[in-house]
Amino acid sequence: MKKIADTGLLLAALDRGDPFHEWGKRQFRLHAPFATCDAVLVELSYHLNDPIPGMKLIQYGDLVLDFDLAAETESVLDLLQKYRDRKMELADACLVRMSELNSRCKIWTVDRGDFSVYRRHGRQTVPCEYPPANVR
Repeated sequence: MKKIADTGLLLAALDRGDPFHEWGKRQFRLHAPFATCDAVLVELSYHLNDPIPGMKLIQYGDLVLDFDLAAETESVLDLLQKYRDRKMELADACLVRMSELNSRCKIWTVDRGDFSVYRRHGRQTVPCEYPPANVR
């Protein structure tokens, strides 16, 4: 199964002040390496105000960039247009597309609100792993 990381998982794992920090650290211990896309790495750098922690995850082999946005532009654009009313972020569209390209996958995310709405291949729920609802 392909394990895909959203920005929220990475933030949780790296930021001790994040409400999901313990969950994020545990997910990395149990499931790394994770695949992700460049857009998630950019979001992570923005939220941390530092690109180094994300790059170190790649250097250590815990995170693998595994998406070619140039090759998937049309599909990603279709998703962005479909979910325009939700203001879907580029990173989310890339992750949903990654899930379409890998039938056996799961996305680790804290973004239950959006990922419970997104669909892959039009109608299929996106398989996700979320932190427990009582964590915050």
